[in-house]
Amino acid sequence: MIDIYLDNLSSFFDKGGVVLYIVFFIAIFLWTLLLDRYVYLYFGYKKYRNELLKNLKPSLYEEKFKTAIKEYLVEDGKQRLKTGLSFIKTLIIVCPLVGLLGTVTGMIEVFDVMAIQGTSNVKAMANGVSMATIPTMAGMVIALSGILFEKRLEVSIKYQTEKLYLDISKVL
Repeated sequence: MIDIYLDNLSSFFDKGGVVLYIVFFIAIFLWTLLLDRYVYLYFGYKKYRNELLKNLKPSLYEEKFKTAIKEYLVEDGKQRLKTGLSFIKTLIIVCPLVGLLGTVTGMIEVFDVMAIQGTSNVKAMANGVSMATIPTMAGMVIALSGILFEKRLEVSIKYQTEKLYLDISKVL
């Protein structure tokens, strides 16, 4: 049963050409980074925030420095949450562009077939057409799904930053 799925997957990658493998590796890297950020947001950052609030003692700071300390702590927390986010955005932008590279290489394959055979044999050109369309589709699907999860992550970061500001304001 699993052999059938592996054969279909192998056939899909063969039709997409080399560029589809590049899109696949970019997708794995993108989703690994997104997963890392979500894990940090829901586990690591909460631990950091709880320890920060536990160790924050208002009697240690003079009144004139409390606003600056509060802004520094909130900005530090925000930077911790946003680590790697710009690289994730870059990967999301790169995915469709690499897919378009597949379009170009696929069209070159089609033109090579046309030049060698001298006719427009549809069956002979089918391999090049699939090499042109599959990586483009894969790049766009990965970019669209990445955008959805990246935007959700940004909203969560904004919420957590505002929540941290309110929590620190209660203490200081």
